[in-house]
Amino acid sequence: MSTDLDYEINYGSLGATPAQPRVDPNALLYASEDGVVASLSNNECIFQVKRSGETHVMTFQVLQSLDQSREFRTLDEHVARILATIPGLQSQREGVARVLEGLTSRGLLVSDHEFLQRVTTAAPRVPAALRAVFIRASDRPEQLAHLLDSLADYERRFRANRHYVLLDDSASRDAANRHRDLLREFARATGCKLTYLGSAERERLIEKLARAVPKVAAILPHLLANAGGNTRFGGGRAWNMALLLSAGARLVLLDDDHRLPLRRPEAARAGLDPNPSAAPYTHFYRNIENALAAGEEVDGDPFDLHLEAAGQSLGALASGARYAIERSSLRGLAVSRLDHLRGDAPIRATQQGSYGSSRTESGTWLYQLPAVDRAEFVRDRGSYLRNVELGSIGYGYAQARATSATTFTPFALDNSVLLPCTNPIGRGEDALFSRVTELCHPGALMLELPVAIGHVQEGQRKRSPHTLGTHTPRFNYFVSDFVQRQLPEFNAEDPAQRLSLLAAHLRDIGAASETGCVRQLQEYLAYARADLIERLQHQYDGAPDAPIYWQADVRSIIEANGRALIDKAPPRLGDWPEAADNASCAKLLRDETAQLAASYDSWPALWAYAREQGERLLGAI
Repeated sequence: MSTDLDYEINYGSLGATPAQPRVDPNALLYASEDGVVASLSNNECIFQVKRSGETHVMTFQVLQSLDQSREFRTLDEHVARILATIPGLQSQREGVARVLEGLTSRGLLVSDHEFLQRVTTAAPRVPAALRAVFIRASDRPEQLAHLLDSLADYERRFRANRHYVLLDDSASRDAANRHRDLLREFARATGCKLTYLGSAERERLIEKLARAVPKVAAILPHLLANAGGNTRFGGGRAWNMALLLSAGARLVLLDDDHRLPLRRPEAARAGLDPNPSAAPYTHFYRNIENALAAGEEVDGDPFDLHLEAAGQSLGALASGARYAIERSSLRGLAVSRLDHLRGDAPIRATQQGSYGSSRTESGTWLYQLPAVDRAEFVRDRGSYLRNVELGSIGYGYAQARATSATTFTPFALDNSVLLPCTNPIGRGEDALFSRVTELCHPGALMLELPVAIGHVQEGQRKRSPHTLGTHTPRFNYFVSDFVQRQLPEFNAEDPAQRLSLLAAHLRDIGAASETGCVRQLQEYLAYARADLIERLQHQYDGAPDAPIYWQADVRSIIEANGRALIDKAPPRLGDWPEAADNASCAKLLRDETAQLAASYDSWPALWAYAREQGERLLGAI
């Protein structure tokens, strides 16, 4: 019987803390390989390395030593820990050292040098061509005007002459007309190739796709257009359109409230941070003007900065100076936490931070900031009340990091292989896309760059009521969490088959009885709220010196979610009407899971046709 080695074993009390060996900064660091164990006898076991599948026979005492050497540290540090942790070995320093040397020679302890060689050993990929820069726009001419002005300045400086596609989802005819005028002005100023896709162009394209792939015709109005007149946020429609029009190539995706230039935070540094739990930075500014001026403008073409990574292998990037991993950054990290750092892992998308308006609709995350950022957040009551509305902040990472899934909209995407569609309606479409991309392409990565893009919304949004109220996730987050936490492991290699399997699970959710649907929603909301309460309680207990106004708001959030846990209210998700009863919630769950399942089932055939058409599909608009 095999058991996962990724567990903690207690081998008795440590007692007095032993003197730690002096650490040589130039000494190699070692960590044990991750693996599974099967017992052979009362004294021996088989250890199978997860990475290679190699098997090794060892005693349980040697296995204990291996288990105590998980994190990258020097051999002297590992010896000291083993002597202090495993009973009966305190006087056997030389014997323990010989055991570790033997584990090293057998490849069961890997050095930092060997690990980094694995990560950086990969053949460079030839990325697909860039199809276009796609801009999602909807009823915000003033925001689009600012974005196009910043893009015109970019084109004058770098003469990139890129193709721009405006995906206009405006409900207002006046806004759509103004968008067309702005695009014509941009064309005259830059000479760039431009494509406008409004409601009329979208309908013609849908008709073309329906004729070419008739089996998906029924879902197209939902997937790409607002056929039912839904009043919910519909950014996913334009996202799906961009994926189809760029199938087989790469794309850049912008929103109308973005602004160039890309800026680098003051603390930014070169290299790739291997720590998957690295904390982002959060800076607060007095006003939006200060936020827009913070940091340093990126040297060189900011698009190229992203495009050199999207579609490339991690190993090819990590072998260069810009994304090199320092040996010292591995200290204290276990190999099991670094499984994502494979040299041949493709970068499917790139991410970045933002400066200006927050990209989140709730500020609950502000109450979970690291101590240094929390101090800036709560500096005085006046700035605190301003900061909770998230109108002028900077957020991102000071060093590049590779991760399997992210939360925000990517900048550049490698669509040369099948990327999944996202839900055409509802906020959180970016988080859902990221999680389903991870499902379709296990092992692929998204690269977060230490730069930020401007984000300036049309007006100041009041976020504090949402922050201080009951945590009620939206439907897209419900599905994202389901994919992350409840799906069984899929074995299929084909991303289209993986999408089909996900669709089947979504249909299974909606196939429950009314009672079953309500129970699923109740369990999910209870989990989400209890998890938030636990995290906030931990923050509260760890910050006894925080200002009273911060403490009061944390208690208020905890209490609101505590009441919701015992309340018998209908299990409504954040997108759904506040007056929804149990029957309405069950029906909404059935309808929305069925629509999303149909989208995932139809998408591979639709994407394959779009890839065959290539630039012709975009040229036909």
